[in-house]
Parts: sequence; C-alpha cells; structure tokens
Amino acid sequence: MLRKSNRKSYWKWIWISIAALVIVVAGFFTFFYSAQKPVRADEEKATERIAGKVDLKEQEDFYLYNGANGVYYVLTGKNSKNKDIIVWVPKSKKGTVVVKYAKDGISKDEAIAKVKQEKNPVKILNVTLGMDKGVPIWEVSYLDKDNNLNYYDLDFETGEWYRAIENL
Repeated sequence: MLRKSNRKSYWKWIWISIAALVIVVAGFFTFFYSAQKPVRADEEKATERIAGKVDLKEQEDFYLYNGANGVYYVLTGKNSKNKDIIVWVPKSKKGTVVVKYAKDGISKDEAIAKVKQEKNPVKILNVTLGMDKGVPIWEVSYLDKDNNLNYYDLDFETGEWYRAIENL
C-alpha cells in the first residue's frame, strides 16, 4: 500500500503528464493551423477574383499549382445548374481565368491510373490540377523504384502525356 506522501507524488506526476500531453496536442494543432494559413489565404484570393464573374456556387477542392510559367489557383465545384466545373485562376491579375466542365477532361483517378500504367510508380506523392502555357494539366508527382522524385504531366482534356520531369 502506498503511503500518503507517495500517493500525493503519484497523483502529482499523473497531472503533470496530462498537462504535458495537452500542451503537446495543442502545439500540434496550432502548428498545423498556422502552416495552412497561406494556402487558405490563396484560396480566399482566388474566390474573390472570380466572385460575380464565374458561376461557382459550391466549391469542393482547391489546388495550388506552382509551375514554370506561373502560379495558378484551381477551384473545383458545382455551378448553379449543378454541373461539375473547374476554374483555373492565375495568381497574376494579367492572366486569363479559364473555366471548364469536369466531364470535358480526365478525372484525378484517371490521371493516377495512367501514370501507374505508364510509369509504374512505387508511391504517388501528389496529384494537382495546373496550367502550363494555356494548357490545363494534371500534375502527378511520384517516387520510382530508385526512390527518385518524378513529375508526370497529363493534358487535362485528352489525358495524353504533356511533359515529364524525371529522376530528381
């Protein structure tokens, strides 16, 4: 049986452990929230740029594409007729906003399947919509069997190979 002084010490360490756990969990959520802040700000900018110009009633996904020819914000969702649309918004206000129906191109799953079929990746890292020289693309980043980083871009409309950056 524990003595009274040992019981106090025991409970003290339990409370210290609980407090430390709460601090660690709170720190994790604070870090995660602050890391997402710039992306949320970009999403807000894109939404503001198209407000009143593009019929995007229900937003679903947001992609941030940083390509050689500039940064694009890509929003997916539904218009007022409940049709799935994709909106490419250039970060530069000089660029043109592009709107397409999702059915007019390949899906994310189709892009992944094409890369798996053609490149046999060990691990898919990221799949994002982007724009290159006026061509809407799916960019798939993956690791190959040698653990090299690779990018495989597919034309959004045709699903054909657009560009590859390999063995990084």
